[in-house]
Amino acid sequence: MTPVGAGLAGTGWFTACGLPLETSDLSDARAYLDALGVHPSCRIEPVASWEHAERIIRNPSWDAAWWEREESERKRLMRVSVERLGEAAVLETLDLAVGAAHEIVHGAATLAAVRSGASDEALVRAAAGAAGMAAHGRVLAQLAGEGPSHVFVRKCALFEGGRWPLSFVGGAFHLF
Repeated sequence: MTPVGAGLAGTGWFTACGLPLETSDLSDARAYLDALGVHPSCRIEPVASWEHAERIIRNPSWDAAWWEREESERKRLMRVSVERLGEAAVLETLDLAVGAAHEIVHGAATLAAVRSGASDEALVRAAAGAAGMAAHGRVLAQLAGEGPSHVFVRKCALFEGGRWPLSFVGGAFHLF
């Protein structure tokens, strides 16, 4: 398993937010959607600004089924990880991972927002929190013995590639 926090500082957290989606972004997003079990017809919609990202994450008609699928998987991974390694080892590793990720992703989100002219600290915290949860999910998948095609590994790869996967709204997956 990759050591906790390995590679966190060397990735492009939030550096591609607002830029046009590249073929690699679309490929990574499709891999995440496939791992999540989303129908291949689901559109991937680019998000062009921090203000647009805020409108997406605050949209009350977001698809709760997406969140429920991820939470169900998170609970399953926790059960498997605890069975494999014991509760204390799993909690300690996750605590270290979240701690390692927090400062790195918050700093990266702040820098990306400031560079684009956004100054909403609550939005920066939301971005950093989402990235931190993605890093947490990736470590949890690793602890459970899952491979590189696991949904949380795929989601974390989107963040590490500079993107922020926002939400499902209006039948589309929104990627900043």
